[in-house]
Amino acid sequence: MYKNRLLIFTMAGALGIAACERKAPVVIIQGNPAEDLAGVDSDAKTRTRETNKLGQAIDEYAAHPNPEAGAEVKKRFASLDGEVAELELFVAKSKGVEREEANAKLRNLQAYRASEAARFGKLPANSTELPGVRVDSRTGAEKAEQKARDIGDTIEAGAKRAGDSIKEAAERTKDAVKDAVQ
Repeated sequence: MYKNRLLIFTMAGALGIAACERKAPVVIIQGNPAEDLAGVDSDAKTRTRETNKLGQAIDEYAAHPNPEAGAEVKKRFASLDGEVAELELFVAKSKGVEREEANAKLRNLQAYRASEAARFGKLPANSTELPGVRVDSRTGAEKAEQKARDIGDTIEAGAKRAGDSIKEAAERTKDAVKDAVQ
């Protein structure tokens, strides 16, 4: 009798846990995604969580311009830049149809980012409320290229200063040896 009760309670508990567990629905899409999305607006293909949050942050800033909202917009631009960088990496690693689809999405995201940066830059409160916030509409690759140029210029200037110092030291040594010999 005791074993039967234990068995019944165990089964009821297992059934209760299994029934209460929330299962995520599984959606199976058949066919070619590129063909399925061929008639869809490119803006709809570009929509991601980051693009939605960026748009909302800019809308919030437009409605209530303050430093906190401006900082949120800047954070959302950074998140979108991260997504663009990940997509650039995926495009570089993938091949075939996957690469074409990812490259199209990458171009759409870059265009979206540029348009949102322009929209944010045109907001009148943007220039008065947040003097330190600057939105850069360049892509991640363009930013990296510019940074590499800046580093190269810094190295070149440092090498020039070092060369000038060596040249000056050699002249002083030459003059000191000449004075010592005379």
